[in-house]
Amino acid sequence: MPAVLFASVPEPDRTRFIKACEPRRFSAGDVVFNEGDQGDSLYLVARGRAIVRSTTSEGDSLAFDVVGPGEVLGLLGMVRPEHRRTATVVALDDCTMRVMTLPVFDELRRRYPSCERALAILMADHVERLSQQLLEAHYVPVVQRIARRVMRVAAMADEVAPGTVLPLTQQDVADLAGAARPTTNQALKKLEATGSIRLQRGQLEIVDPVLLASQTELPR
Repeated sequence: MPAVLFASVPEPDRTRFIKACEPRRFSAGDVVFNEGDQGDSLYLVARGRAIVRSTTSEGDSLAFDVVGPGEVLGLLGMVRPEHRRTATVVALDDCTMRVMTLPVFDELRRRYPSCERALAILMADHVERLSQQLLEAHYVPVVQRIARRVMRVAAMADEVAPGTVLPLTQQDVADLAGAARPTTNQALKKLEATGSIRLQRGQLEIVDPVLLASQTELPR
């Protein structure tokens, strides 16, 4: 659960509000919500990872973020009740989430106005991360960008260890790194040649986490 959201809520209210959030479980490949759905609830990720995709003006699906434990989905729905989801979210692996409806959040911020600030912090963190990724697309070489995205997704689960498998396709990696598919394919093969990763059909395996982490640094 995102600690910042409940940081100012004392017990027993903290437990009461958490219990008021409906627990939901999703298997790998399940849709959490679709682009265009009514955005009237907040999803609090407790376990697992989910990939966020949006549709381009040409009708293509573009992955632009992955969320994991302690992160949230659907922030805009809490400040704009008429908001429609701007992305489709799909579980990458088995996920456990809690769903906070707008009435529950309204009660939470009425009783604890400081939760408004917590929501603003969560939104700011989200914007800052995506802005940093956009900036990196202009000055960080593609191999380093891909290594950073892979390490971030891997670190969302347990400790990154040799043999960790990520359910990301090469197109997912390309989207997350802001690179063309052919360029991404070449970069992944370079990482594979170093012994950092192993490419598999529809996923990739981290062979040497330490070596992969070293690939995230800019060349001197």
